[in-house]
Amino acid sequence: MRNLLLLGLLAIMATSCGLKGSGEAVKGPQLLTVEFVGSQDSTIKNNQGKVTLFAVPADVADVKATVIDEVDFETSQLPFSVDFEIPVDHVTLIKPEVKEGGAVKYYVSMDWDSNADGKKDSMDVVIDYDKQFPNVDISELHQQIFLK
Repeated sequence: MRNLLLLGLLAIMATSCGLKGSGEAVKGPQLLTVEFVGSQDSTIKNNQGKVTLFAVPADVADVKATVIDEVDFETSQLPFSVDFEIPVDHVTLIKPEVKEGGAVKYYVSMDWDSNADGKKDSMDVVIDYDKQFPNVDISELHQQIFLK
């Protein structure tokens, strides 16, 4: 009887070790995939640009946002996707400091002279703020940002 009980305990310990969600801390950065979607008729002459993921405490207004990650991309068509790396300790990097248990607001920006005319203006592919502000939720696997 005692051997049976010992065998059962060993089986439970062996099956729970190393499983996702078993209480182990995340050791590496989290990936956030953001898809940028827009009109297929956009002319892209310069295929290189940069997107940035920002964070700011949700309960604070009119403060400079903290850069969480910047990604250089190359694309010749829409839609395209970018993977942002979110460090495990990214909340500690946010200034002003996020209060314990406080909410964080995340959003993206784009820097892209898509028509290669030497200036970034309304003639380029840009984020469509009229359709939706480019907020992202880092707990969701797939995000979409609208371009025009």
